[in-house]
Amino acid sequence: MRTSTRALLAVTLLAGFYLLAAAIVVGLIWLNVELVVNSDRFHSAMVKLWLLSAAIAYPVLRVVFLTRRKRDDSHDGLPLTREEQPELWARVDRIAEATGVRGPAEIRLVPQVNAGVYEETKLLGLVPGRRHLIIGAPLLIGLTEAELDSVLAHEFGHYANNDVRLAAVTVSGRAAIGHTIATLHRHADQNVADKAREIADDNAYRAARGRRTRNDEDAGNGGIERYLAKFFTLYAKLYFRVSESISRSQEYAADRHAARIAGRDATASALRRLPALDAAQSFYLDSYATMGVGAGLLPLPGQFFGGLGRLLADPERREELAEMGLDLPDEQPDPYDSHPPIRRRVAAIEALPDSPGLPGLGEDRPALGLLRDPQQRLAELETLVLRPEAAQMRRLDWPDLVHEAMLAHARENAQPVLRALTDSGLHGTVEAMLDALDAGRSEEIAGRLPQSEEAAQATGRAAREFRRPLLRRALQSLTVLALASQQLARWELSWGHPAALALSDDAAERLPAALDAAVADTPDTAPLRALLAELAAPAGAQS
Repeated sequence: MRTSTRALLAVTLLAGFYLLAAAIVVGLIWLNVELVVNSDRFHSAMVKLWLLSAAIAYPVLRVVFLTRRKRDDSHDGLPLTREEQPELWARVDRIAEATGVRGPAEIRLVPQVNAGVYEETKLLGLVPGRRHLIIGAPLLIGLTEAELDSVLAHEFGHYANNDVRLAAVTVSGRAAIGHTIATLHRHADQNVADKAREIADDNAYRAARGRRTRNDEDAGNGGIERYLAKFFTLYAKLYFRVSESISRSQEYAADRHAARIAGRDATASALRRLPALDAAQSFYLDSYATMGVGAGLLPLPGQFFGGLGRLLADPERREELAEMGLDLPDEQPDPYDSHPPIRRRVAAIEALPDSPGLPGLGEDRPALGLLRDPQQRLAELETLVLRPEAAQMRRLDWPDLVHEAMLAHARENAQPVLRALTDSGLHGTVEAMLDALDAGRSEEIAGRLPQSEEAAQATGRAAREFRRPLLRRALQSLTVLALASQQLARWELSWGHPAALALSDDAAERLPAALDAAVADTPDTAPLRALLAELAAPAGAQS
């Protein structure tokens, strides 16, 4: 089936979705009118049917026809004007011209690993309108100019095929149907919650009077909204299978356009890199950019997103990402997914004849070089994306951020042992814990630390085996906190490994053995005391 035929079928099915909803309402009205007209007298069954009809028709009207969908904000971002970014705009114009399509009127920078074009069309996409291009900052940071060319050529390729003129309405249709079903389920969930609260209040009243309480299962499954959601879901599956097949065909066609404009190898390379770049972005945000948020810390302006480039420049990380690009998962096509599996898209591109692309494109320089003053642009993007409270956080360079964030984590990790010591009448210091261990109070301290139920009930040798690692972790957290707080040790930034606490001389090698000795069945705290004294000596000598 041709893409244009499938698109027309998708439009028909979308219209059918609304006609189905209208038919339910009209059918209920007709049924009630017929009942009244053909009845020679009024009877109570009519009222029951009216109430049932209203219970069905009202949620259909409210959700399908009267509820407004939330505005799609996926295209928000930082505007990149022609005046501010002439190099990027020249690149975009060049690729649009080579593709044979009208270029965008606006370019916006977004934080996601994504690029896209959308158009403000009318009359089901038949009347063209203003076009927009979004470019993800991670793409500029992680791709070469040649690879970015292929991404842009792919996006403009979506406009190059006249068979996809109705694609815009299929996207709108997916959103509308999905919104309808989700809203019905949400209303059903609310019905269940309201009924559960009503039962809980009633049970409290019954229990106070010694009466039998009701079962929570009486809350039901959400009423007519749940059944309507299931009914519309069956129709939605048919619509999605048709509309998503259009999107998958469109992706393959756009890939071929990209290979023709930007080159086969650059297109395949970009496709291979995208999943790895997406994984790297998620890892970077979780492990680096937000590592100090709990302590009120953020990287310097422009580095919240821009720091991804530092991660990608690390040799070990670069090797990991290259392996991810070579070892793409062999996924089976999902009939409800708008994109074919990356592995299949790459295979389709690599099966094409070699095509170097157009002259003037295809440089291997970092794509971020197309932006003027990229750090300032990334800082402006942060202002748009981050929550308002981020403006109150302290901004630090990466070495200081890592150390301060890890110090905050160390303080948090030491809280259980600090409470255990104070509850035992001791000071919250390493020396106080070492004194307690020498005094034979290890069991007392361990008993106040969080532990599993099995460890708490153990006795004899088993209790000692549970207690030893518990005390060791507690003593280590105290030791690390003491060293870092006194500036005798510092966490060092690494883009290839987790941050490590840097100790002078051979202290890092001696510390594990000293901790083991201190929590042994016969404690020997001397090695750890000596190590702490040696580390503190230079600071004391300088002061």
